[in-house]
Amino acid sequence: MRVALDACGEHQVDATDVAVFGGIPRILIRFSVPASSDDDEDAAARGTADRVRAGVETVAHSGRRRILRRRRGAWLPVG
Repeated sequence: MRVALDACGEHQVDATDVAVFGGIPRILIRFSVPASSDDDEDAAARGTADRVRAGVETVAHSGRRRILRRRRGAWLPVG
């Protein structure tokens, strides 16, 4: 988890979780990016997610990643 958190850089980390579902570990990091336009926020989130994944890959194999954005109470995928 430390590697993943370090990769978040200056972004505020709001929550973390490590859980195992069906024998598959899952790391969750919820972070905030500075407010700007949707496109810039999504790009910042993708960049951070790429750095987190690269960091995790130095210590473990990672699988699929999902990037979600919170909008009016709903979690929406970031393209």
